[in-house]
Amino acid sequence: MDSDRRQYNRMFFSKQDGPVAFFTFPDPHEKTISAIVMDLSLGGLGLSIRKNENMVNIGDHLILTKIKGSTGLQTIANIETKVRWIQNYENFDHILFGCEFLNASESLREQIQQFINSWAEDAAVRR
Repeated sequence: MDSDRRQYNRMFFSKQDGPVAFFTFPDPHEKTISAIVMDLSLGGLGLSIRKNENMVNIGDHLILTKIKGSTGLQTIANIETKVRWIQNYENFDHILFGCEFLNASESLREQIQQFINSWAEDAAVRR
C-alpha cells in the first residue's frame, strides 16, 4: 500500500520557474549559498543546487535570509532551518535537499499557508 506520510501540503515549482532561496550558515565566517526552490510547505523547503558549487550536509543549520523570484514569498526571511535530507545521484548535475523550518513564528506560518492556498486556488481556476 502506497501512502504519503507528509505532514503538510506542498506546492511545487519547476526548476526553470522556481524562486531562489539564499542561505547563510550561523557562523559569519562560513559561506553563503543559493538554491532553487523546488517545493514549499509549512514545514520547510525542497531545494536544488548545482553539484560542487556549495555543499551541504544532513544536520547543517542554515539561515534562510530571503527568497527571490516569486511574488508573495519575500516575507519568508531570516528563518533558521535544518538540512533533513539530501539526494545526490551520480548522473545528475544537481543535488536535491530538504530544509525544515525551525522556530517559525505563527505569523510566518500563516503567511506561508496563505501563499500555498492562493497558489492552489489559482491552479484550480486554470484547470
